[in-house]
Amino acid sequence: MRLILASARGLLGGWLIAVTMPLLFDPHVVAAWGAAGLGNRSRVVLATLELLGAVLFAFDTQAATGFALLLVSFIAAATLHLHLHEMPWWLAAYAIVGGLLLHFTVDARRAAGPAQDGPVRG
Repeated sequence: MRLILASARGLLGGWLIAVTMPLLFDPHVVAAWGAAGLGNRSRVVLATLELLGAVLFAFDTQAATGFALLLVSFIAAATLHLHLHEMPWWLAAYAIVGGLLLHFTVDARRAAGPAQDGPVRG
């Protein structure tokens, strides 16, 4: 079960990385942020936060930290989309899926017991 959850977290993290990269490098996205009156700093900070969260979310021991960073970035992105009169339903979907994966990951860790969580000490 843990392998399936790790794969699902990795897939979601990889998808989020793929959809976030244009925020850093796509000239159309950069121009759209400038036209909306949003600075480059906010664009880079949001993208960095989301990328770091997506990477950490893929790892079993860092999934909670990664999800927290993703949630912060989703809330910030949703606020910006709402400001631009767009409905960011996909961000809510990502947050729900991520929350479920984190919940199942924590449950699987508990079921595995403390011997599975860390290095063996003798």
